Amino acid sequence: MANEHEIERWNGETARRWLAERARHAAVRDRLIPHLLDAAAVMPGDRVLDVGCGCGDTTRALALSAGPDGTVVGLDVSEPLLAVARREVAGVRFVRGDAQVHPLPPAGFDVVVSSFGVLFFDDPVAAFGNLRAALRPGGRLAFLSWQDPLANEVFAIPLRVFQGYGFELADVGGDPLADPGRIATILAGAGFGAVRVRPVEEPARLGADVADVLAYATGTTQVRELLAGDGRAGRIRAAIRREFAARQRAGGVWVRAAAYLVTATAAG
Repeated sequence: MANEHEIERWNGETARRWLAERARHAAVRDRLIPHLLDAAAVMPGDRVLDVGCGCGDTTRALALSAGPDGTVVGLDVSEPLLAVARREVAGVRFVRGDAQVHPLPPAGFDVVVSSFGVLFFDDPVAAFGNLRAALRPGGRLAFLSWQDPLANEVFAIPLRVFQGYGFELADVGGDPLADPGRIATILAGAGFGAVRVRPVEEPARLGADVADVLAYATGTTQVRELLAGDGRAGRIRAAIRREFAARQRAGGVWVRAAAYLVTATAAG
């Protein structure tokens, strides 16, 4: 089965953790989503596919742009997230499926959009090829992917502290689509043209206070594994706390969120 590991994660503990932090994730993503919506340029009557739609937050905005004469389909592998989307978003059809292999109507969409939902395909060329086949000739692709972890302060702050304590940054890694050159190569191989990869950055409120943000930033699986059994764990946490405290502003702790906005056209 394609993407079996990701499907298992997003129907289990990863989905539970994500839903528990949904408001925090939304606060960060919502600062970047306007760039995506502008690039997607969905018009009334458009047929739109939202890949990795999650709880449907971006899907709702796409449906408003497509209007009553348009159609919007949300596609995701996670049944827990889709259950939320179906409860909260009206006028949209939500489908559980893996975009890499899910049967999509040939040339059935004018626009394919994704808000960080295309990052972990087993075979990205095949996955984007499937999405290309679902677009009409000249149809538009627009998606967001995270930049390198060192460009995103929620990740960069702990990473730099770990680096100061002698950890290798390779221990924590990054998203597969954090490389603009790789993105362009994948999309060209999948049959897309006019590929453009543009960096976008926005300040984002990560949490209400330093304690809240520290618990979140040090609670990821990767950070927990690095701290486990390390006698310096207390000092490392204190150093991370100081870095976040320096970013405390009115209303919360603010960090830089950095993504790539990717657009392309289905070659005719």
